[in-house]
Amino acid sequence: MNESPYGRKRNEQMNAEDCLAILNQSLPWSEDSEKGVISAIFNAPEKLSTIRAKVSPECFYHEGLRTIYSEILTMDDKDVPIDAVFLTNRLRDQGKLEKCGGPSVITELFCFIPSPSHAAIYAKSLVDLHKQRRAIHGHALALRQLQLHGTEADIDIDTTINTAIATVQTFVSGASDDASTTATLSECLNEHIEAMCQTQDRIDSGLTPLIPTGIPSLDSGCGGMGLNEYWLVTGPTKSGKSVLTGNLSIHAARRGFPTVVFTNELGRVQYTGRLIAAESSVSLGGIDRHGFKSREEQEAYQVAVKKLRSDAGKTYKIDTSAGRYVEDIVAQIRVEAQAGFKLFVVDLVGKLRTRQKCGNREQELAHVSLSLCDATKKYNVAIIAVAQENSDGDVRESKSLAMDCEAWLKVAHVYTAPEKKSSFSKEKKEPEIIRDRRYIIVELARGFAAGDKILCYFDGPRFTLKEIAE
Repeated sequence: MNESPYGRKRNEQMNAEDCLAILNQSLPWSEDSEKGVISAIFNAPEKLSTIRAKVSPECFYHEGLRTIYSEILTMDDKDVPIDAVFLTNRLRDQGKLEKCGGPSVITELFCFIPSPSHAAIYAKSLVDLHKQRRAIHGHALALRQLQLHGTEADIDIDTTINTAIATVQTFVSGASDDASTTATLSECLNEHIEAMCQTQDRIDSGLTPLIPTGIPSLDSGCGGMGLNEYWLVTGPTKSGKSVLTGNLSIHAARRGFPTVVFTNELGRVQYTGRLIAAESSVSLGGIDRHGFKSREEQEAYQVAVKKLRSDAGKTYKIDTSAGRYVEDIVAQIRVEAQAGFKLFVVDLVGKLRTRQKCGNREQELAHVSLSLCDATKKYNVAIIAVAQENSDGDVRESKSLAMDCEAWLKVAHVYTAPEKKSSFSKEKKEPEIIRDRRYIIVELARGFAAGDKILCYFDGPRFTLKEIAE
C-alpha cells in the first residue's frame, strides 16, 4: 500500500498535525458561476426575482462581481432597467467602476453566456460554494478558539469546546438557511393547520399550549408565555430578577417545557444551589459557603435534590455563558430547539457581546436583543432576557430591549410609607425598603395594561418570589 508524503497510508485517517499542515489553501469559488449568474440577469432580467430570492451579495467571492450584483439589486429596487449601459454609468458615478475592472468587464459579462437557460444551475453552484466557504470559516474559527484555550481567559476546557461547536453551528446555519421567506396562502394554511393540531394534542393530553409562569395573575391575565415570544425582565441591582426567572424557568420545565438557562452572573454550582434552596422545606441559603449546620438541613437538601432530579433532571440545562457572543448563543439555541427545548433564559443580556461591528455599546446591545428576538420566531421557542435598570428605572445601555419584546416585567422594591410629622418636627424620615416584598410591574404584556402591579413575597435565603393573594 502506497504511503502519503506524511507517512500515512491512504486508508488511514489523518492525524491532527497532518490536517493542520494542509489547511493553508485558498477558499473554493467559481468565477464561471459568478459571471454566469450576472450574465443570465443581463440577458433575461425577468429571472432576477427568482435569483435574488436564493442568491445574496455575500454569495459572491469576487469583490468586483459582488459590487456589480449589489448594484443590480439596487437598480431593481428602484425600478431602473437592468441594462449594461445604465449599470456602467451608475458604477462610474459612484467611483466603483474601476474597482470592478472597468467598462470592459460589464461588456464581458453581457456576452459571457449565449443563453440564460442555465441560470438556476449557476445560482445553485454559487450558493453551494458560499455554504462551503462559510463552513470552512466556522471550523477555522473554532480551531483558533481551541488553540487559544488557556491563554486569553480563565475558563474550563468544556466551555471552550462548547463555544467552538456553537461557532461552527453559527456559520453553518447562517449559510444553510433558506433565503426565501415567502409562502403561498395554501402553504400558510397547511402550516397553521399543523400548528393547531400540535396545540390541540397538548391540550388533549392535559398540557397547556402556553408556558405557565407560576405567577397566578400573569397566567390568568395573558395565559402564560407563548412560543415565538420574547420577554424582558428588568430591575435594579439585587432586586430579584434572577430569582424571578429561576422560579419561572423551573416551573416551566416541570410542566413539559424543557428549558435552558444561560447565566453569566453565576457558575453552574451556584445557580444549582439556588434551585435547591428554592425547593427545600427549610432555609438552605449559604450552605455553599458554610456547609450543613444541622441534620434537618442535610435531610431537606437530599429531599430537594431528589425532587429536582425527578421533576426536571433531564429537561433543565444550565449554561455558563460568561464572555459568550450572541451569535454563539443563538447557534446553541438552534441546536437545543432541535432537541426539543422550548424556553431559554439569558441572564444577563447586557453582558453578551457580538461579532458584528457596532458604533457604540447601545448599538451593540440593540443587535444582541434583535438577534434573540429573531431567534424566537425562527426556531419557534420562547426567550426571556434579563437586564439591569439604571437609577431612573430605564433599561441600562439600550432602550431597544423594551422595543423588541412582547412582554416587559419590572421587578421593583416596595417601600414603607413616609411617616407624617407634625409641623413642629424638623425630622423627615425617608421611606425604607421592605426586604421581604417586591412588585412585579407589568410594563407590557398581552392581557394587561401598562403599570399593573403584582405584589409578591420575596424570600432571599430561599431564592423564591411568590405572589401574595389579595
